[in-house]
Amino acid sequence: MHCSRGKNRIFCAAAALCFLLSSLAGCGHEDGITVISDGTTVEITESVSEDNGQFADSGLYIPQHMVTKYASLDYDARMQDAYDSVVNTIMNFETSAHMPLTISETDYVKVLETVRCEQLMLFYLADRTLGDFDSFTHSYTIDFSYKFSVDEVNDMLRETEQAAMDIISQLDEDMSDYEKLKFFHDYLVLNVESAVEGEYVDSVYGALVNKKALCEGYAKAFSYLCNLSGIENMIVTGYTGVDHMWNMVKLNGSWYHIDIGWDQPAEALKAQYPDLILYQYFLVNDDVIQNNRSINNYLCSPPGAEAETMNYFIHEGRYAVNYDEALDIIENSCRSCIDTGEKYFMLKFDSSNLCLQTISDLIRPDGNGISDIDRIVERLNFKGQISYIDYYKQYRILIFVVE
Repeated sequence: MHCSRGKNRIFCAAAALCFLLSSLAGCGHEDGITVISDGTTVEITESVSEDNGQFADSGLYIPQHMVTKYASLDYDARMQDAYDSVVNTIMNFETSAHMPLTISETDYVKVLETVRCEQLMLFYLADRTLGDFDSFTHSYTIDFSYKFSVDEVNDMLRETEQAAMDIISQLDEDMSDYEKLKFFHDYLVLNVESAVEGEYVDSVYGALVNKKALCEGYAKAFSYLCNLSGIENMIVTGYTGVDHMWNMVKLNGSWYHIDIGWDQPAEALKAQYPDLILYQYFLVNDDVIQNNRSINNYLCSPPGAEAETMNYFIHEGRYAVNYDEALDIIENSCRSCIDTGEKYFMLKFDSSNLCLQTISDLIRPDGNGISDIDRIVERLNFKGQISYIDYYKQYRILIFVVE
């Protein structure tokens, strides 16, 4: 633990950092040790939407914009027919269907998975199983079962639609797409609890209405909000030690990854800082996302994400390439926090060595016993405390707390 107390200001750094990979029923996440409490280390063990939807023959209410197509866009006619047949079967609550003669079993399984990812509203499907071989049609029967009745599902879909419209109503008319994406990201991080178990955690309903979700629920809720805002997006599946799901969005002509579930602070960190939002996985490229996960190309090959222009740290001016630049960013960001009342900011470094140098040099006193952080505090005329959390030091990121 290192603390500088120049001019009665406290600056504290974590002495240790650990990362634990936990399974969230299909969602990998990171955990850690946090810091900072007066120089000691703390171990942290309104709007009503119009009825613009439509009804299926079964009486099922179909809200607008609850479909996020990407993989199926490249389907040929036989695959598309199978896709449409599966969707119609589930929307009409039919309990069985025949696998088409024109498609292989492998392709049919791919269609079923694509429907699960793209059709955000079909969360009421309980199970689908391979039934008996039909000698008359020379195909297998696929059996479907459902969690809820049509009336129950209609209520849930209307609640989901209303919840989404309530979020959309909070957007300012002059917001850029970047600002809208950040608003959706922040809303879901702050208002939706990471949950391993629950009847709805893998659904858009679970995230937006029940306010509990695992990775699939976060990804589908975020996709729905993007759809309502006209932002091109897709859902990505992959592996982080367990199956995982996140989003890609197209912004200013380039694709980026966004992982809401992994920008949720671990429970221990959230207990200490309940309003903390992380941006490690907000608008990142393939290099960042592939540090700790592999993309599943089974359903389709996602577009390449190589751009960095709209990455959170670069776009917000919180990416440092040398120590002097890091000092400027820290001072300017602290001033912004003081002026706006915000409590946190994140800073990413160009290299691990620069991150370690900043941790060391920021609190090192000179011949007069004054450190760089003391000088920043003095220039800001700040009477509070500035501290940092090295929760993401492994990824060259520090989280600063201004309070």
